[in-house]
Amino acid sequence: MGRLQAVFERFYALRIWQQACIVTLGAAVGADALTLILYSIFFSDRLMLDLILTAVITVFVAYPISYVFLSKTATVAKLATELDKAATTDYLTELCNRRNFMQQAGAFIGEADASAGVVLFIDVDHFKLINDRFGHAEGDRVLVLVAEAIRQSVRVDDICARIGGEEFAVFMPGADLPLARTVSERIALSCRLVGCAAHPEELSTTVSIGVAMHRPEQSLDEVVREADFLLYRAKRGGRDQVMYRAPHEVVA
Repeated sequence: MGRLQAVFERFYALRIWQQACIVTLGAAVGADALTLILYSIFFSDRLMLDLILTAVITVFVAYPISYVFLSKTATVAKLATELDKAATTDYLTELCNRRNFMQQAGAFIGEADASAGVVLFIDVDHFKLINDRFGHAEGDRVLVLVAEAIRQSVRVDDICARIGGEEFAVFMPGADLPLARTVSERIALSCRLVGCAAHPEELSTTVSIGVAMHRPEQSLDEVVREADFLLYRAKRGGRDQVMYRAPHEVVA
């Protein structure tokens, strides 16, 4: 089954006209094979002519039909891929959307016997002022740049998402608090540089970050609420900082 699946994947990776040619060739070979069997029994004197006619007729009929059919199939497959991407990806930043983030992080937490990892909640400071001063188009550009700064700051297997507005989240599977703090500081630094690159000395793109380590008894909703709470502590504490709860502060 795996080998057959690989054959189909290679077939659908071809151009439509190449797929149609293969289907037409298969139809012609099949039709000629059937003609050969029947005519060798009943009409052997006309075998060669009928083999040629059968092949020609099959090519003229099968190629346009297979081309149209395969074109429609490719269109449907493309639409299905786009719909799947739209359902799981944030349209602006191309990070995961909230739903996809919760599903992926939830899968890790649901399978974990110990700590599943760390959740980071990230919020762009004073984002409304950016929109008001530079316009929403520039605000969107800042979000794209911040998203890329986050993506470049985390590990390959970490799950990054835009969960709404100017808020982002990262789930770091298997990470501990020191690693999460290091990554958070890297994100904060990279986001500061976004503002410098966009409008030197004019645009501030600092972020506040709440860091919550998952504990074995916690659900995903609980660790997300904790990260969100720590994020708002960071914002109330002056913004542009990483807020986390030290292990001795956590009540088991």
